[in-house]
Amino acid sequence: MRTDIFIEKNGNKVLSLRKLLGGGYDKAWFTNCKVRYRLFCGARSTKKSKDIIGYESLMKIISDPRRNILIARQNDSDNRQSTFENIWGCIIDLGLEKAFKISKNPLTIEYIKTGQQIIFRGLNNPTSLNGITFAHGYFTDAYFEEAFEIPTYDDFRKIDGSLRGKLPDGLF
Repeated sequence: MRTDIFIEKNGNKVLSLRKLLGGGYDKAWFTNCKVRYRLFCGARSTKKSKDIIGYESLMKIISDPRRNILIARQNDSDNRQSTFENIWGCIIDLGLEKAFKISKNPLTIEYIKTGQQIIFRGLNNPTSLNGITFAHGYFTDAYFEEAFEIPTYDDFRKIDGSLRGKLPDGLF
């Protein structure tokens, strides 16, 4: 667990998002930006994967028991070696190893308290994206690690269509 990301508040250690993320993503962080699509571009080492796909997806799951998340890459194996390991590293950074159940087959991260999930799929198997549902909550978010890996506009629309449904008030 990282100790440099916490501050002392009323005698308790509290996570500081400013220390965790630094600057740069304040306006785009999900609590400050309620647009349907966000696109982050930049060179390596700009912390897009760590901050947005890693920490943000975990914060969404922890802060709202209705959210479930899809993380997509071109190939299933790309997810295993990058996004899955990245999010697992973020869980360790935050000291939350006991709060999540990790499954490597299929790739899923489950928040034990509520049963919410972060699932990982490859765009190389289009049928794995059909009918995505969750036992607890709603399918609310999809992250694409590399947008250029989405082979066609139809593939993008298929996933986007899965996200179009009625959501409860306050959930965007």
